[in-house]
Amino acid sequence: MNISDYNIVKYTFLFNLLVIIVFALIYANISPDNFKPLNPRKGLTYIDYFFYAITIQTGIGLPDITTISNLAKILVSIQSLIFMGSAFILITFILRKKQ
Repeated sequence: MNISDYNIVKYTFLFNLLVIIVFALIYANISPDNFKPLNPRKGLTYIDYFFYAITIQTGIGLPDITTISNLAKILVSIQSLIFMGSAFILITFILRKKQ
């Protein structure tokens, strides 16, 4: 792997990390009525939203938090599409390197 190959992988990782942070902040700062925690007795914290954004961005999508409103569903869908696009770019890069 030469230095430009390393940069593509590094920048893809950093881009995904930035997306996680931005969406975690968005989720935490919109109305709490948009999300429902698995344990309703406990309120959601920034850590919960950060964890949720990671699970969406990595494609795992653990159901610790459920979206309730259409706004939350749209935001999570946008984040999922960003993940799919970045995964497509990285996979395409890797497959082209093998040829």
